[in-house]
Amino acid sequence: MNLENLDMRIEENVLKFLLKHEFTKEIEEAKEYFYNNLEKAQIMIDFNSWLIYDYKMKDGKSFIEKYYNATKNQLSDEEREWIKKKIESFISLYEVKEIKENKVKLKDIFTKTEFWVDMDCKEINKKDLILGRMIEFLNEYKFIGDSIYIPAIFKNTIERNIIVQYEGYKEKNQYATLEKFLKNNSLLLQKYIAIIMDVTYETENEESYNVWQSTYLIKDLKNIKETLLRYKEIKLDIEEDGSYYFKLFSEGELLAEIVLENNKIELECTSEKDRIKAKKIIESILEDSVKYYKDEIVRLDDLV
Repeated sequence: MNLENLDMRIEENVLKFLLKHEFTKEIEEAKEYFYNNLEKAQIMIDFNSWLIYDYKMKDGKSFIEKYYNATKNQLSDEEREWIKKKIESFISLYEVKEIKENKVKLKDIFTKTEFWVDMDCKEINKKDLILGRMIEFLNEYKFIGDSIYIPAIFKNTIERNIIVQYEGYKEKNQYATLEKFLKNNSLLLQKYIAIIMDVTYETENEESYNVWQSTYLIKDLKNIKETLLRYKEIKLDIEEDGSYYFKLFSEGELLAEIVLENNKIELECTSEKDRIKAKKIIESILEDSVKYYKDEIVRLDDLV
C-alpha cells in the first residue's frame, strides 16, 4: 500500500468536501486565525494541513472529523483506519537518537516516546531535530506531510519554552496531557521554534544563548536521586542509560535543568541570576551529599 498516495487522496477529498458543503465562513475564520498568529516567515507547516487536522470549530470538531463522520460508510477499511490515525495525530519535535542503515530511532522531546522510522538517512545526523506529524499505521511509524529539520542547538531552548507553556495549560485544563496540548497548540509550537531560530541567527548578543552551568561531584547517585524526587519543585523528566534528567521550578517557572549521572550532578540555567538561585536550592537540599566542583558558561559556539 502506498501510504503517500492514500494520504494525498484523502486530503484532496476532504478539501472537496469542505467546498461542497459550504464551510466558507469557518474556513475564512480559520484563515484569519492562522495568519494572525503566525507571520509569513514563521510558517513551517502548510495552511491546508493545519486546517484539516488541527483547527477546531466552535463545536470542538476538526474538519477531518467532520469528513469522517459524514462519509465513513462510503470509505474503505484502509481509509477509515488511516483517517482515525490522522485524527489522533499531532505535530511535534523529534530528536534523532540512532541511525542504522535506512532506519532512524526518534524521540519526541516533549512526550519522551521513542520509535524506529524508515527514512532516507543520507543527510540525517545524530541529535538532529525534525518537526513533523508522526503516524503509527500497520505497526509502522511514518512522517506524513511536511517535515522540517531544525538545528540541534535549539533543543533545550525550544523544550524549555514549550514546557513552561504546558505548565500554564495544565492549570486551566484538569485532564491535560502533553499530547492534547501539542494537538491544540500546533501554531504555538511553530511560532516558538521560528522566533527562537530567527533571534538566534540575527542577534548580535550571543549571551542570550549561553548556558550557565554548575557542576558538583557526588558519591551516592541513588541517594541523590531519591532526595531530589522528594523536593516538590523538582520533576523527573526522563531516565536514560543510567542518567537522570530533572527540571527545577520556582514559582511555576522553569529555573534550571538538572543532569544526574555517574559521579556528578550538573545544573543548567539560562542566566547567572537563575544559576545563583538554583545553586542555593540544590545546596540546601543536598547539603554534604555534594561537593562543588566548578562553574562555567557554555557558549553558543560550544553547543554547535
